[in-house]
Amino acid sequence: MALENAAILEELKERYTTVVNQLNELSNTRLKIQGAIDVLQQIEDSKAEEAQDVIKSEGVVGESDGADVKPPVGSDSSNGDS
Repeated sequence: MALENAAILEELKERYTTVVNQLNELSNTRLKIQGAIDVLQQIEDSKAEEAQDVIKSEGVVGESDGADVKPPVGSDSSNGDS
């Protein structure tokens, strides 16, 4: 029985080492994937922000330049009524 326990112990130690190595490889892979996701998410977020900026700037171009707009009543400070 002592020989069997020693053999089982050796086998378990080998399996443990193999599993630890696999876990380390998987952890490294997980970190790489997480980093790639973060980079791609930042790229997509920046694309969305650029698209919103384009939409906003197109909206500004389409608006009046203010030349035909009458000033609100009471806003002219140069009329001397003060």
